[in-house]
Amino acid sequence: MPPVCTVCACAAGIVALALGAGVAASFAILAAMVLAGWLGRRAGRGDAAAAALARAADRENERGAAAQLLSLGLAYERSRSVLEALLEGVLVVDAGGEVVLANPAARRALSSPLQDPEGRILWDVLPPELAKRAHEAWQALRRSDDDTAESLQQVRYSGIPCRDSVYDLTAVEATSVRTGQDFGSVFLLVDSTRNHELQRLKDSFLSSVSHELRTPLTNICAYAEILRNMPPGESAEWPEFVRVIHEEGLQLSRLVDGMFDYLQLESGEALFRNEEHDGAAVVRQVLRHFGEAAAARAITMEHVERSELPRLLGDAGRLAQVVRNLLDNALKFTPPKGRVRVAVGCRDEGWELRVEDSGPGVPPGDRRAVFEKFNQLCDHLTDKPSGTGLGLATSRAIVTRLGGLIWCEDSSLGGAAFVVMLPAVGQPRLATGVGGGF
Repeated sequence: MPPVCTVCACAAGIVALALGAGVAASFAILAAMVLAGWLGRRAGRGDAAAAALARAADRENERGAAAQLLSLGLAYERSRSVLEALLEGVLVVDAGGEVVLANPAARRALSSPLQDPEGRILWDVLPPELAKRAHEAWQALRRSDDDTAESLQQVRYSGIPCRDSVYDLTAVEATSVRTGQDFGSVFLLVDSTRNHELQRLKDSFLSSVSHELRTPLTNICAYAEILRNMPPGESAEWPEFVRVIHEEGLQLSRLVDGMFDYLQLESGEALFRNEEHDGAAVVRQVLRHFGEAAAARAITMEHVERSELPRLLGDAGRLAQVVRNLLDNALKFTPPKGRVRVAVGCRDEGWELRVEDSGPGVPPGDRRAVFEKFNQLCDHLTDKPSGTGLGLATSRAIVTRLGGLIWCEDSSLGGAAFVVMLPAVGQPRLATGVGGGF
């Protein structure tokens, strides 16, 4: 398109030539109108093109804005999904202490889990034990000066008992690294009940092991000291002292072997044979070794065995270890002149072992816990049974590796009944993994 000034000059020239040549004035005016119309049409096309470009730019801006909004929405939904899936409670509060966000795990820890906490003061919606620590943490963060090297990056409290749980609370400031804007504070609530329970059980286990090891070690050292100063063969007590040292050494060996054996089972490093065998014969063989221990406490041992039992596929030695642990447990908790019954039979085309006693039994709420490592129903060294608390945990690990199930229930003798189910040859496994067995 020619420049406007050029077109105007051409129009003026045409008019001048027309007038100078004596052309009628009407023709001159008509020529000028034709040029003006052409100029207008060209200008109109330019305006339309500019308008089209503007509209295209607007549409591009709108698409860019929509894409940005979609991206922000997806990022928000992703963050929200992550927060809602977290097992840890996350609470965000503003500078005034009001809750602006709480994920489901955090809501479960509130005084009223079904009430919406947003817009309310944090320590007003938490149980008293957590509220006190949360308020202290918030005040500590508010007092910190971001411009000083002593600024608090986080405040943490561990082992806060609250209702039936134990929590760890961590508070941090939410400040933008890019702009420095203060978005309030973030509180993280971690339910550490399980960790504290495991720590308690470990402490109890160490106390039990120390107690179990101390007695045989003391006897070994004492009798060895006597024998060292005693001429060989010149005293009638010499054979008895040697026997005591030998038995106490075997007891120490059993304790240490039991601990290492469980560690191998737990880590999956224990080796298992895979051979067909008669489970009932394994039970009979183990029972013969417990007759003397039962007679010493006047405990009646009953053995019930069904005919035509299915054969098993697995490690007969490991099954014998389970039977020993269950019988040892039954004799341990059965009072003198009590009864222990061992029954072998069929159940759902599988193989079943029941070891029952007339002892105090196991409360329903503790029937899962007795299979946990380090766990014993009596926690005090003065009335606790002997052992490290690994027998039933080891039995569960073995039964699970053999593809079976083990559980505890009431016994018709008045005490506890421990039941083991194993698949017969050709049957599918009932359980997989070390953590199963129920």
